[in-house]
Amino acid sequence: MKKLLLCLMGVVLMCACSGERGYLNYRGLSMGMKASAMADSLLAKLPNVVVDTAKSGDEQTVLVDTLAQNFAVTLYHHNDTLSDILESYVATYNDSTSNLWQKLHDELQQEMGWPNMGKHGDLHKDATFESESGTVVLTLHNTYSPTLSVRYSISTTQE
Repeated sequence: MKKLLLCLMGVVLMCACSGERGYLNYRGLSMGMKASAMADSLLAKLPNVVVDTAKSGDEQTVLVDTLAQNFAVTLYHHNDTLSDILESYVATYNDSTSNLWQKLHDELQQEMGWPNMGKHGDLHKDATFESESGTVVLTLHNTYSPTLSVRYSISTTQE
C-alpha cells in the first residue's frame, strides 16, 4: 500500500512539474526573471557595464560597456516582463566579429542544436536557433562597420 501511495504521489508530482514553463538562459540567467532584476544581475555580473539612461525608456533598458564602447545589451520589456534581449557588438575589423560569431555559433549549437542558416556568406551570416522556450538569432554583418548581434526572444506560444 505504501508503494502504491508513493508511486501515485510521484505521478502527481511529475504532472505538476511538467506544466512549468522553461525559459531561455542569457549568460546563465533565466529570462523568466523581471527586467529590473535582469538589469541588476547583469550590472553585477559584467564589469564596466552601466545603464545608458539616454537610450533607455519605458519598454527598453540599454546597458553599455564604458571601457571598450563596442558592446551593448538592450533589454526589451513590457510591465517589467522581458520579451527580448539584444546583444550588439561593433568592431573595427572583420576578423574579430567573424571569430566571435563562430565562437557564439558553436556555443549555441551545443546548447540548442543545429540552427537554420538563412544566409551563410563571408559578409552576412544568419543563424536561427529555435527551442520550445524561445529563439536565438545570431547575425553577422561584415561591412564597412562590422557588427554582430545576438537576439534572444522568449516564445509567446501558449502550451
